[in-house]
Amino acid sequence: MQTRARHRKPCLPTGLYPTPIMKESMSTTYLPPPADPEIAGIVSQLADGLLNLQETLDQCHEQLEQGYTLGELRGVTDEEYAALYQIARNLCDQGDFRHALPVALQLALHDPANYRYPFIAGACLQRLGQPEPAALMYALACDVNPDDAASVYRLGECLIAASRPDEAKPFLHKAVDLSYGKFHCRELQDRALQKLEALH
Repeated sequence: MQTRARHRKPCLPTGLYPTPIMKESMSTTYLPPPADPEIAGIVSQLADGLLNLQETLDQCHEQLEQGYTLGELRGVTDEEYAALYQIARNLCDQGDFRHALPVALQLALHDPANYRYPFIAGACLQRLGQPEPAALMYALACDVNPDDAASVYRLGECLIAASRPDEAKPFLHKAVDLSYGKFHCRELQDRALQKLEALH
């Protein structure tokens, strides 16, 4: 098997490490499953897969070290990614971030090179009141797409919520710079400026 270049690892803010995301975010409060039984089955299956994640990573350790992704090893197709991403987005639109989370995390785990996947995982965690793991996901999104103003802003936002204001400032400044001259980013730029002013 030919060795491939490994994926670059994200540059995380100092002192920021992963936390037990699934245990804290999905087990604290019971919620009825999604109304659509097919969607409910998919969410349940993906959540169970996360609980067995360490075993999966151990089994695929050698290939992952060579730079392959879980998605490549499992043969996940573009159509399957698109369908799962739409499920996660629909659940988020319904305010069901707890059930969207396992879908979003599985997407991020299987295709870390697509910044939309860690971004939506970060959005779920942020809305579930977990700023530090959310910041980790946004940092992954920024590493893949450093020019995405929304990812950079959300990372700064979560660092503030995690009581890391000094680390948040450069990300907020970068969000302002990335938003400059972009009409669709005007509101984001205003929010970033307001947060920077509040930190002074």
